[in-house]
Amino acid sequence: MIIGHSMSNGEGVIQAIDESVATLLQRTQKQLVGMSFTAITHPGDLANNLAQIMALQPNARSARIRKRYLGGEGAIIPVEVQVSRLGSAGVEHLVGTFSTLPTLTDFVDKDPMPHRLWRRAQDLLRVMGARNSTLGSDLFADHAWTALLIVYVAEAESQIATLDMIANRSQLSRTTLSRWIRVLQSKQLLEPCDPECGALQLTSVGIEKVEGLLSTHTSGSTVKTVS
Repeated sequence: MIIGHSMSNGEGVIQAIDESVATLLQRTQKQLVGMSFTAITHPGDLANNLAQIMALQPNARSARIRKRYLGGEGAIIPVEVQVSRLGSAGVEHLVGTFSTLPTLTDFVDKDPMPHRLWRRAQDLLRVMGARNSTLGSDLFADHAWTALLIVYVAEAESQIATLDMIANRSQLSRTTLSRWIRVLQSKQLLEPCDPECGALQLTSVGIEKVEGLLSTHTSGSTVKTVS
């Protein structure tokens, strides 16, 4: 659900913000105007957010960013922000449209498609895990797809996917996983890895591709990944 909008200068300092967004962030409009978005972004998301913002070109394609804000009352607030860089002649602004990231209960009650995609990703991971346990993981090589699914599920549940978490769940060595992560990043499906905590996020293109695949395959089916 769209909450409202904000406008910042090209460096991310807030110039104007809807009252509804300020309320979501547990602050007043007066408190937020003049503040950089970096000051209220969760530290675990900051490196990826900065990279996504820096990559935006003026008057070109926007970026869909799933992130966490630090609320004024101490809460961690997951949101989705569609950000565009607009301007010319050296004067640029960042315009953001804020939407809530629903809980899984909200998905069931109000918007079944995201919930179905989350459930389908979970089902695929369970089937692939059972397959590997029964037949042996050495028979299969869908490591890239597995990593994408794990990151997608983590984001859908407002969690942070780390290299160690993905390696543990996929039963891949960190060396093997790191190689596949670099491949996925080269294909612009994953954001650059946060060097401090090893956090990984899908790019807007990655989200679109994964959700497109999930929406075209029945639950329990597997998707062959070609690198």
